[in-house]
Amino acid sequence: MNYHSKLRWSIGLYYPVVIFSSYIVAIVELLLRRYYFASENISPDPWITYVIVGLFFIAMGVIQWFKYRLWIYPVAGFIIGILCFQATFLFNEEFSIFKVTYAITFIILILFVIINWQSFYGQERYEINSRRLFRLAAETINDTGDGFTERPFSAGKIDLTKDELMGFSRFLNGKYVAKPFHFEDQIAFAFSMNKSLINLDDPEEVSSVIIDFKGNINVKISKEDYHQYIKRFTFDRLCASLSMIFVRFLGYYRQGLENRIITELKTAR
Repeated sequence: MNYHSKLRWSIGLYYPVVIFSSYIVAIVELLLRRYYFASENISPDPWITYVIVGLFFIAMGVIQWFKYRLWIYPVAGFIIGILCFQATFLFNEEFSIFKVTYAITFIILILFVIINWQSFYGQERYEINSRRLFRLAAETINDTGDGFTERPFSAGKIDLTKDELMGFSRFLNGKYVAKPFHFEDQIAFAFSMNKSLINLDDPEEVSSVIIDFKGNINVKISKEDYHQYIKRFTFDRLCASLSMIFVRFLGYYRQGLENRIITELKTAR
């Protein structure tokens, strides 16, 4: 099986699909209104499409709030939804006031995105790279044996120094590959396809690779992340594969080949 199809769709992919489809629907509605209802007293503008798209953005904002617990998504969804509703009056001279309110709402949206850009960007990068990690982990796995278990997987031991591990954690965090949580004797590298790492306080809530300062490695895959796979792949093999990825990335970091980490992640499309 091609590993490209092993994970379910990301929720973010619904945006381009719906937006592209809305253009087609708008064109169809526009043609129907102008050619079949031109003689009737019906607005020639595709306002039904505007309303549907507006409701979609509001609904997606609410869904992403429950998924990520990031307040920026419902607020952005609500503002874009209002923009879509106001767009239904833009070409009607009887409601010229909506041109002013539309411009004001648009400016508010731009300012909101600029102010919260770090949160939007960080969430997007963390989730994309988390999906890439899970794709890399499943690249060579096709067997569907044992299923999910809550217990951490012991993945062996490597030789390293505390300074190397600390530097490695800073690099992964800076590139939004994984969010490190520093404890007295270990670092947990957290990643997730289902929860936001931006406001995460406890790595136990998501998937993680945990490396202590003696080199011991443990892997934990969350139930939500495991169920993102279309098939229930052998759990221990997935955990072992994730540990090997981090060991390999650590090897690249030690050799000063950090760019190979990013390059390898980008191959997991």
